[in-house]
Amino acid sequence: VEFDVRDADDVTAGDPVQIVVALEREVDEDEDDEEEEMDEEDMERLGVVSAPLFPKEKREGWWIVIGDTKTNSLLSLKRVGLKRKQRVTLEFVAPEEAGDYDLTLFCMSDSYLGCDQEYSVPLSVAIGESDSEEESSEDED
Repeated sequence: VEFDVRDADDVTAGDPVQIVVALEREVDEDEDDEEEEMDEEDMERLGVVSAPLFPKEKREGWWIVIGDTKTNSLLSLKRVGLKRKQRVTLEFVAPEEAGDYDLTLFCMSDSYLGCDQEYSVPLSVAIGESDSEEESSEDED
């Protein structure tokens, strides 16, 4: 899992923030040699879960979540299916108050126990223009 906050140095209060998350399935070394020979059928079976009591074929899903654990708030979430590699862009509105925030990126499986991951995402929010400043600049035009 890798992530990148787009324009991290230019985040102001109330502005949209985008975080690009790159997911990649870990492959055993034995399977890595076979990867070159993987045909379309093998690629289709990738991500199928062993769930004998589920009424149909179950495919694994991953929830990618951005939240603030200090305020117990959820900022953005997406559910993705993962074959080999996947890029996901999460978007949310920056907090209204300027300052440094320590957000958390969660990667949670809907099929497997014990493989959830969490990462710290530092975010510095600068002071944005207030509504009164925006209104006065519009009046001048």
